[in-house]
Amino acid sequence: MASALTLGGCFTGVESTKRITDSDVRRQQAGHVTAEQRFMADIAPTPPAQWVPGRRMRVDDERVSLIFAPNSDASDGLVGHDLFFDGFAAAQSLTGAATDVVLRDDRGRRFYYRLNNSRAEVDTMEVLRIPFTVDVDVVQRVDEQMRGRDYYVRTPMWLNPATGERIDGGLRHIRVTVDSVGIGTANYPAAVYFHASEGPQGTYMLYMTVGSGRTATRNFDTLFAFDNPRKQYPEIRDNVWELIKRSRVAKDMTRDECRLALGAPQQIERIPTRAGMAERWRYSDGVYLVFDDGYLSAFRI
Repeated sequence: MASALTLGGCFTGVESTKRITDSDVRRQQAGHVTAEQRFMADIAPTPPAQWVPGRRMRVDDERVSLIFAPNSDASDGLVGHDLFFDGFAAAQSLTGAATDVVLRDDRGRRFYYRLNNSRAEVDTMEVLRIPFTVDVDVVQRVDEQMRGRDYYVRTPMWLNPATGERIDGGLRHIRVTVDSVGIGTANYPAAVYFHASEGPQGTYMLYMTVGSGRTATRNFDTLFAFDNPRKQYPEIRDNVWELIKRSRVAKDMTRDECRLALGAPQQIERIPTRAGMAERWRYSDGVYLVFDDGYLSAFRI
């Protein structure tokens, strides 16, 4: 769907343009914590001081060999297999005292991930992540929380579990049932498997982050809602809601309707016009929408 834009004559000088970025929007929303944001807030990696032998990490990337100290065994064939924590060992680095995280695989090979920290310093860490691996314990706890439960999916970017590629026809704001949560990738540790109440039939997947660190950009609250969003917007006509579910927009839709259909824009520009004030919403993929008097007047998808 696309609309040719004729914007040239209706805008005044750029110097009058007010830009609001997605960072501004996030700051405005920071004080409001939703139930979805609170959900699973207690799930976090176990601090290293509490690690016990046998703790599992799934290797996600062959580059894991780059992190091991020279005294490690050969590390071929680790991708898709687990590493098990065996303990900490004192070591020396160029900067002084260091600590080795001792790991082994199911073939008995040993690997050493060296930290430039003393053992006492390691024990004060809140989080210790082994690069290119997934914390299996965290994923299992997410599975316990989500398996078998119904939610409303916020994103249409459903993936084919067999290929990891995006499918055509994924919908927004419909009820889905989580079948299980499996091990994802180092960047997106939880792979959420689900089936939907409408739309494409079968099992699909979304990758999800967990926790509150700077890399946790795709947490539960960005992907799912507890309540049916349709009930929150009874004023939206059924034909418009069908567009929203399919991530489509049409002229004369409101800002709320467009936000439901496409998500929050990356940038909002407010521009004086002869008729009043226009808004232009820009998205990271090149999509932009233009609103006059609060209604969609032109767009490019």
